[in-house]
Parts: sequence; structure tokens; C-alpha cells
Amino acid sequence: MVIEHHGEQDVFLHHWYDIPHGEQGMSEALLEHISARFRLLGEPLRLKILAALASGERSAGELATLVDASQPNVSKHLTALTQGGIVSRRKVGTSIYYTITDESVLELCDVVCAKVRQQFAAKARELGMDTSHRTQEVL
Repeated sequence: MVIEHHGEQDVFLHHWYDIPHGEQGMSEALLEHISARFRLLGEPLRLKILAALASGERSAGELATLVDASQPNVSKHLTALTQGGIVSRRKVGTSIYYTITDESVLELCDVVCAKVRQQFAAKARELGMDTSHRTQEVL
């Protein structure tokens, strides 16, 4: 869905695929921008970082501990998320704190995760597996 901003009010327009694009469809520049956003979310460690940030602001050190990765690796991914406009950073003394600035990524992850859980549960049922307690643990 596309939201148009009018002052302090957001107005729902339509789904992204319903936007009039002329005979040529969406511009290459727009498609590249959309594709770049999806690439940012295509890294498992970045998804772990976003999940850790969903509850609020965290330092790079806290995030490294929470996602069980080295601080340099977490910092590399935080830089990508910051440059992509998904996360913002704030420096306090020698510490840098990160927060999610584009909450829509959490909504997108919720939609995708819900669908993956449904597919996983359906496949497990096909195979005769008990999914009553395992679905939550796996995903």
C-alpha cells in the first residue's frame, strides 16, 4: 500500500502495484530503490538486529551480545541499515545508539514471517510432524 502524507495526516492511496506508471511501467530508478530496500532485509543478521531494535534503542555493543555476533560485524550491518534509511544512530559520549526509523520494515517482516510460519506448518503437517509447539521455536 502507498501512503500519501498530508500535513499530520497520512492518507491511504492504493497498493504499490496499482499506481499508474504509464505504458512503460515503474521507472527503473524506482524499481532499483525498491529492490535495494529488499536487499537490505535479505541478510539474516540484519533481521536479527532489527528484531533486537524492535523493543527500542540499543548500543552497538548491546546488539552484538543480543544477536551473538562480533561488534565489527554488527557495526558493518548497522552502517548498511543506517545508509538505507531503516535505522538511525545517535552518539552519546563514546557510545553510539541505534533505533529503527522506518517502522514499516517491522510490518513487512511480520507479514513475511506469518506467511513462512503458515507454509512451514502446512509442510510439517504433510510430513506428519507435530507443529503445535515447534513452529514458534523454529521461526
